[in-house]
Amino acid sequence: MKKVATLAALTLVLSASSAFAVSQVVRQSCASDYAAYCSQYKVGTAKLRRCMKDHSHMLKAECIKALGHSNEVTKQDIRDYQAGR
Repeated sequence: MKKVATLAALTLVLSASSAFAVSQVVRQSCASDYAAYCSQYKVGTAKLRRCMKDHSHMLKAECIKALGHSNEVTKQDIRDYQAGR
């Protein structure tokens, strides 16, 4: 039941509109990483981006791949994520 509540909360947070739109692919691919490491930060914020970068060595490959195909991070960010920096 806790898992369902977490997913519901995550869905609400990720679907909230913000100045930075987050693609559906990134939402799906990074949902578990977001929930595990950075759920205290609002989607689309610089704090969330910093948190994800700080946890880059723990992000799933599918999340990194989705971020790489999005406008949400830079090419250098992806290289850093892949290098675990």
